Amino acid sequence: MKAKHLTVDHLWQCERIGTPSISPDGKWVVVDQTTYSMETNESATQLWLYSTDGKTRKQLTSAGKKNTAPQWSPDGKLIAFCAKRGEGKTADEEPQLYVIAPDGGEARRVTSLSTGVGSIKWFPDSKRVAAISWVWPELKTDAQQAKRKKEQKESKVQAKVIETDNYRYWDSWVCDGTRPHLFEINVASGAAKDLFAGKQWTLGLGDPGPAEYAISPDGKEIVWSQPDDPTRLISRNTLIHLSLKSRKSKVTDLGDMWLVAPAYSHDGTRVAVLATPTSAPSQHTRLMLVDLKSGKAERLAAKWPRSVGTYGSANPAWRADDQAILFCAEDAGVQHLWSLPLTAEAPTAIAHGGHVMAFAQSADGATTVFTKASIDHPARLYTLGTDETKQHRLDRTNAFLDKVPLGKWQSRTFKGWNDEPVQAFVCYPPNYDKKKKYPLLHSIHGGPHAAHMDTWHYRWNVHAFAAQGYVVAAVNYHGSSGFDERFLGIIDGDLGHRELADTEAVTDALIRDGVVDKKRLYAAGGSYGGYMVAWMNGHTDRYKAYVCHAGVYNWVSQFGDDGYLWLNQELGCWPWEDLGKYQAQSPHTFSKNFKTPTLVIHGELDYRVPYYEGLEYYNTLRAKGIPSRLVVYPDENHWILKPQNSKLWYTEFFNWLKRF
Repeated sequence: MKAKHLTVDHLWQCERIGTPSISPDGKWVVVDQTTYSMETNESATQLWLYSTDGKTRKQLTSAGKKNTAPQWSPDGKLIAFCAKRGEGKTADEEPQLYVIAPDGGEARRVTSLSTGVGSIKWFPDSKRVAAISWVWPELKTDAQQAKRKKEQKESKVQAKVIETDNYRYWDSWVCDGTRPHLFEINVASGAAKDLFAGKQWTLGLGDPGPAEYAISPDGKEIVWSQPDDPTRLISRNTLIHLSLKSRKSKVTDLGDMWLVAPAYSHDGTRVAVLATPTSAPSQHTRLMLVDLKSGKAERLAAKWPRSVGTYGSANPAWRADDQAILFCAEDAGVQHLWSLPLTAEAPTAIAHGGHVMAFAQSADGATTVFTKASIDHPARLYTLGTDETKQHRLDRTNAFLDKVPLGKWQSRTFKGWNDEPVQAFVCYPPNYDKKKKYPLLHSIHGGPHAAHMDTWHYRWNVHAFAAQGYVVAAVNYHGSSGFDERFLGIIDGDLGHRELADTEAVTDALIRDGVVDKKRLYAAGGSYGGYMVAWMNGHTDRYKAYVCHAGVYNWVSQFGDDGYLWLNQELGCWPWEDLGKYQAQSPHTFSKNFKTPTLVIHGELDYRVPYYEGLEYYNTLRAKGIPSRLVVYPDENHWILKPQNSKLWYTEFFNWLKRF
């Protein structure tokens, strides 16, 4: 039976494809796939195998509910992954390293570390795996780690005693003294060696992952990104190269940079690394090439007017012949897979977005696999052969969406602030009739230095919004990523004005085009998008209703967030330096102008925009007698991640807008 339109139930029915790993011979790819149950409010992640010729697919794991991050061994004989398995006394309290043969059978647990493992990578000899584990550096044995962990968990005193700059991250406290260390694990015996033992080394506290480190092609050296101050979420850092045999180390220092995603060339003579200046949040990420013998570094494609990835997401990898580097990067609302020859001035897109999310290459470079989503579909798994124009889909997930009507959409360019070009996506309802005028709903992205993308969004799905009868505008306002550096940074120290001008310009254009009804205008946004709808409430009264999710309301009280140390860069000063400038960029300053009904939504576990921001905004609206409604989730963070909570979110969202 064909559905009438896309609903929240459809979104949670979708199977979600993770990061692929390809077999060395390029014939197979393994990937983790996650399904959700609205009834149980839970998820399950299993590993699937696909032949790259598209003929075969099969489920590799079925035990446990969290089998993640599969990595194919260099010799092709095993697939390593992280999982929590077992029941009762044998159950894993933390994720452990498991291995399984590609032809199936029972997976074997390799580790039993009390602190668990994650972010795994194989050594070239296929006998060892590197992994990250959070440990107390002063404790020397796993038994001591387990004892400390048990004592902290069972203690009647759960107070946090803090004397560091940063102590929370997104929804976690990072002040218990543990540090993320790299471990070398023997796959046969399960023996795990802390490579940072006895040193002050650590990875950053901001949820470090596999992009933080790399293993040399001969397996004799490991390199990682070392923060100068590990207690600061924003800290310049260096690369530390450690000889695993001699324990001698050397440092690569590129100056005032945040370094991530080091990648060795196949001949082991060079390292590519992403470098973002720490002096401002709105400068492009550079792709740097470091010669390991001379120590000299150069920026590749220095004149290319795009950032090499956003927030370190490029995941650079060397082509098999070491003559080019592949990476993902945004370009005006899409994200391609690019190839950059070392001598070229600019890269070439070899797999076009949509949104190319992750990729992997076979050992000979002849086959590349990648995942790609678009506004019209969730992530799918593809192969890209040596003929870069040929893409073949491997998975068969989410076929039910073929029977769900979706509206058409466009990527358009409008004249925004100062008549400068601004890109936006415009999504229309199913069965759109050009003879009619529709209500307009702005979906305003967060960041601010992020972007609306040609991708499938589970929390802010433009098709789900349009299915309710709205024309949906998703504007990449000044400050958005995926454009030149001036566009990215122009809003810093003067937040709100240009973003509003861009949003209003799109509204005006759609009214002039006869697409939307000027009397039925709505806007919604999350995080910085929530800031924007609160800002709009103080600067215009032509919108009928707003939805503010996890929005910044008061920049002064926002100083309690987990990233307060970058606020002087975003707002151009510290509050004690120029309180007037600070407040001039804050929605609460313009509360006397508020008139528009607003639904305020917030999660209590949100440490990025603490939930009291939502309470302060809601209380102001109530005190002024403005229709307003508050939804607070005690068990959610900056995002609404649980199926039943998400269903309530969409229900409250749509019902609120229908009231006005």
